[in-house]
Amino acid sequence: MHDVARAAGVSQRTVSNVVNDYAYVRPETRQRVLDAMAELGYVPNAAARSLRAGRTGLIALVVPDFRARIFADLAGPVVREAEAFGYTVLIELTESERERELKVLAGSRNQLTDGAIMMALALRPEDGRRRRPGYPVVLVGDEALEGDVQHVAIPNREASKAVVRHLAAQGRRRLMLLGYNPAEHQTGRMRWRGFLEGLAEAGLAAHEELLVEAGWTRAEGQQAIEEHLDAGRAMPDAIFAMNDSLALGALRALQERGVRVPEEVALVGFDDVEEARYSTPSLTSVSPDVEALARNAVAMLHEQISGRPGGREPRIVVDFRLEVRESSR
Repeated sequence: MHDVARAAGVSQRTVSNVVNDYAYVRPETRQRVLDAMAELGYVPNAAARSLRAGRTGLIALVVPDFRARIFADLAGPVVREAEAFGYTVLIELTESERERELKVLAGSRNQLTDGAIMMALALRPEDGRRRRPGYPVVLVGDEALEGDVQHVAIPNREASKAVVRHLAAQGRRRLMLLGYNPAEHQTGRMRWRGFLEGLAEAGLAAHEELLVEAGWTRAEGQQAIEEHLDAGRAMPDAIFAMNDSLALGALRALQERGVRVPEEVALVGFDDVEEARYSTPSLTSVSPDVEALARNAVAMLHEQISGRPGGREPRIVVDFRLEVRESSR
């Protein structure tokens, strides 16, 4: 820094101000310093700056699984929003394992990051008490923890009711819920409840044989529909899959068995991943506002890290829309 200051004809303090992007530096002075840095090949020591500031400039994005495309789709907006605040994002994969999620809350690995945006599926409400004191965390999804953990949610219940209303308006009367497993995690429970409430509001019956358990992958969606057909059970006239991966797997099984979509069975997914627009037929899907999800989560985390509250509510629910495409028209 001394060499840069001498080459630019300024003080070391001015060089420090340019390096730290302080606003009150004249443009011509800033340019002289930047030119001197480029000429001398000077790169600020990030580790030393982190020690002085007590921060690393790193935040974690914690996701359960990259096989579900929605988690990967969230990463891009989070990285863009974080960069605007000067953060670098590290991706942490938990594979929905409770112990790994707990380590994010309380483990020593958190010393690497200033805070975490976390999509947790295995945590319990009381686990909020195990968060390391002073470690900022923002939850994304339906799971809620005790304590002062901030939270950005997708309206899973209302979105699921909207799906049922759409299918009922199309004249569908026997609706299957694919991926049903209310004991697995809160997201599934909320979508299940919304589905049942939607049926009740539409005056439709909930058929137990049409609540089909399955993991949330394409392979499991395909397998569940094949097993339903092989068992000779009555077919629905519409399927609401808990996510798009399940829906795309179900679509493959229906097509291989000669069941026409949507003429015989309408199909709706959840998450509106890119593949939904390019399947044949294209897939109707619930599209949560992922950009708003990322924007609010990063802003909430930054406010905790910087100690400058922005007046946001501790829980924010983003909007959604139902993208109606060929599979349910």
